[in-house]
Amino acid sequence: MRNNDKYVIECWLRLYNRLNGLTYKVIDWPDKDSSRKAIDAICRDDSGLLLGLEHTLIQPFEGEKADTAQFMRTLAGLEGHPDLVQPGCMVEISQPVGAIPKGIDWSRIQDQQLAQLRNILPTLSEGVHRVPIKGAGWSFDLTLRKTQLSAGDPGRLFVERIWPGDPGPELIIKAIRDKAPKLSAFTEGKRILLLEKDGIAGTIESQFAKLPQEAELEALLRKLDEVWSANTSCLGTEGVIFTNQVWPRVRAFTCSLNLRTGDFWQRDR
Repeated sequence: MRNNDKYVIECWLRLYNRLNGLTYKVIDWPDKDSSRKAIDAICRDDSGLLLGLEHTLIQPFEGEKADTAQFMRTLAGLEGHPDLVQPGCMVEISQPVGAIPKGIDWSRIQDQQLAQLRNILPTLSEGVHRVPIKGAGWSFDLTLRKTQLSAGDPGRLFVERIWPGDPGPELIIKAIRDKAPKLSAFTEGKRILLLEKDGIAGTIESQFAKLPQEAELEALLRKLDEVWSANTSCLGTEGVIFTNQVWPRVRAFTCSLNLRTGDFWQRDR
């Protein structure tokens, strides 16, 4: 098991505890023994209750490395930019995968995006908006989500990529087939499957919603207690992790935790 996977699990567990008023801590990493098919983590709370956790990263789309290079030279560099942060609001900006055509000078695009977004953001109401951004030889729509936060909040600005058409359920199906049997062998407490998204296109929730209604998948899910998403796209840069329950309830617990400041946020239900 990779050290980064352990770090993600521990960060997510802090958020899960904060959301539910619990005290779980990892007490064992059974998967360190590669000779047996063991779950990733066993956790225990202050009352002695146990939780078994299995984590998997939902892998990126084909061509992700090339698109990452473009993204890092454009919109990604604007995350948290003081000229774009809106006090009292959380703004999420998504750039389509493959948006930048070949032969374009990437170094100029970020400045042009900044200039246009600086004027656009203050005019937008709460909700989701599609905003055209253009320059010499290129143009594409950005998707902006503006969410009202508590009064006095300094505001937050996050950026990510979106894949037009959204990924299908195949990677989720594979994760369930691979992980559910391992988790079902843990009988001492609650069993949670954690699906990580590290900032690429699409959402775990939308992919999960496309699962076919097949007896095999339904039987595997019944072996689990909960399935959660973990969005770690802001974990390295901002120290922020997002989560949401995707099974048995969907989008009922959207929340985040800033691991550096301790700030907790939850979307109104």
